Amino acid sequence: MTNGLSGPRKQFLDVLRVLATCAVVLMHVLTGATDVTDASIVPEYRSLLLSVMDLVTWCVPIFLLISGYLFLNPERTLTYPVMIKKYCRRIALAILLFGVPYAASELVVAERTFRIRMIPEALKMTLTGHTWSHMWYLYLILFLYLITPLLKKVLRVLPVWGVAAVMAVIFLGSSVAPFLNKVLDVNSIPVLPDGGVYFLYYLCGYLFAVREVCVDKAESSGTSGKGMEAGLDTEPVRGKRIGNVWLMAAAVLMMGMILSRTLAGFSIQMAYNYPFTVLLAVLLFAAGWNGRRDGAASTAREKDRTHRIPWQEAGALSFAVYLVHPVYVNLLYKFVKITPFTVLEQCGVQSVAAGQAVLILLLAAFCLVVLALATATAWVLRKIPVLRKYVL
Repeated sequence: MTNGLSGPRKQFLDVLRVLATCAVVLMHVLTGATDVTDASIVPEYRSLLLSVMDLVTWCVPIFLLISGYLFLNPERTLTYPVMIKKYCRRIALAILLFGVPYAASELVVAERTFRIRMIPEALKMTLTGHTWSHMWYLYLILFLYLITPLLKKVLRVLPVWGVAAVMAVIFLGSSVAPFLNKVLDVNSIPVLPDGGVYFLYYLCGYLFAVREVCVDKAESSGTSGKGMEAGLDTEPVRGKRIGNVWLMAAAVLMMGMILSRTLAGFSIQMAYNYPFTVLLAVLLFAAGWNGRRDGAASTAREKDRTHRIPWQEAGALSFAVYLVHPVYVNLLYKFVKITPFTVLEQCGVQSVAAGQAVLILLLAAFCLVVLALATATAWVLRKIPVLRKYVL
């Protein structure tokens, strides 16, 4: 049985990490630009901007699905000493090493000078969660890591149908109900805390891991000889076909979300807890998970380092890219004072359709610039042995 942390399965996780990291960068390029731009100059592009947000809001949920898939795997033992020493320490160090400088930079910009007293103040801000906004995810994942050993004990005695029932309650209370309140402009529908949806994503990753364990056990206990070989030959093909079905379903959902903006004028911005975001994230993860194996070909590629290394290296850089990319977004927007909207304004585009096309190209260009700079910085940081070992 292939270990879920290596080989072909690890490759599908790396692909998801890289895609999700790119989506995070695009999301922050967009939200950062709208934060520093007078909204009155771009009202005609609101549906386009909301559509782009719809297409990338799945990024953080994918990270949570990956974490649940890996850490809640029923065949993986994780004790509190291991969890704290190996994983919680890494996240805590990342919060301190990056959060404190980011908080200090806010103080420096606000006071237009640097004072030594800003360091303890920045530390206090970081410890209370008041550093740069993208760091919120680290506080969330640290909490999930801390409860993981206890959660695994609960999951060992709770049947899968019980887990599914808990997830259904969370989905209805933290996702469907808030969405309906927003759409109907009411507050009468009872809701659960929005943050419950993060727990939902984490548990969803667990269900994928449970399903994988069942499939692997069925394969390992299959009949020997020709029948077994035939089964192993057809399983990867079937898995890929199912993966393609999930991918097509995700594409249809994305198209529907776009059409709801452009044709129906739906103006509510998607959030991590809204039903369409939940469904899209699960479909994308399912597509990757079902296509994770390709039989003998995957074994050959696993031995071929030229095939595996690019995705593995890119996946290994994703955490550092996530940590540093807002530096370049802020440099471009707040110091250089150039955004996709300022460039668009200077282009003098006459029609809305042409403006939308140019804006899409500008968002992509800014995203690529930020990605390139953040990736280069991440690569350099990971060359520092102590950072690579304990943080990145």
